[in-house]
Amino acid sequence: MLLLRREYRDGAEPPEIVLLHAEVTLRGGPTAMDGLVPRQAGMPRVLLPRPAGPSRRFTRAVVPSETPGRRVAHLPLPEPGEGERILVRYRFSTVCGGEERFSPWYEMDVPSDDAIADLYRIPEEGTSNLPPAPGRGHFRLVLPLGEGERASGSFRFGFGAMRKKPSPSLCRAAIDAGYGPAPVIEAPEALSVLKNRPMPYFLYHVSADGKLRADKIACARIPFADPYGVVVSARLVWGDSAWRATNFSLMEAKGWASGSGEAATEFFAEDRAAFLAAREAALSLLPLPRVFEAFVFGPSGSGVEYCFQTVERRPDGGFEVRWRNRESGGNWVVTL
Repeated sequence: MLLLRREYRDGAEPPEIVLLHAEVTLRGGPTAMDGLVPRQAGMPRVLLPRPAGPSRRFTRAVVPSETPGRRVAHLPLPEPGEGERILVRYRFSTVCGGEERFSPWYEMDVPSDDAIADLYRIPEEGTSNLPPAPGRGHFRLVLPLGEGERASGSFRFGFGAMRKKPSPSLCRAAIDAGYGPAPVIEAPEALSVLKNRPMPYFLYHVSADGKLRADKIACARIPFADPYGVVVSARLVWGDSAWRATNFSLMEAKGWASGSGEAATEFFAEDRAAFLAAREAALSLLPLPRVFEAFVFGPSGSGVEYCFQTVERRPDGGFEVRWRNRESGGNWVVTL
């Protein structure tokens, strides 16, 4: 697996949150067309590029780095094969004082001279770790350590279905935590889905002591109620209590019928005004109170801290972005 680092630099007024929205497309290398393209004896084979594979979309929280005023996010990328390249198309969005702003779109090829300094490889032995189930993505979490386990040195980790026999051979990716703390890793939201619910699986890891440890990865469905029908977009910001691994999820309205304006496409709409108009019209068909939902993920028994962000129509026109926390202040916590 590759990780592409992207950096955002704060201006005079630092945003409350910065997000990175990326579309990743694997473009195939050349393939021989013998038998399909006539050629004379002795002539070289005709090579045509393979068509581009399906695009994958990511939205990541861009978090403060060790350098003041700079924030970073890492995008997981597949390893390109011989002659293949990856097209990464991305932009940033910020929220400050109730206003949401978007940067222009940028494009980058991987591999390329422009990308080389910001690429990091997570070594994988044999075949790569299991990918997420279709329609699900990755989330970031702090590798859970066992009692007495040191947070330093090298770790190997991987994933297995509930019925899979535990084995160190499932730990195909390696990461070096240095002198600590425990590393932040990329994990699938689910390896399988049943009746629209992500199914649990196991995260395995081996540290310097050689012991195989297993953690069940579970999920919780988080609802957000909109009794007055003013919310056009609901988002969920969640992670561990120390916020070392911050995640961001778009929430879809319960009862939503597929079509124009679905939540998953919000940050990739070329015409944002048209998107919001289409979404607002579709939401108006749902009864009140409307309920928006999204899942959070993590080791079973762990706590996930979360809050909401909403986009609402102002009475005088336009839209406003608001934060939603507990009435007493602070965030909510759910135990998985």
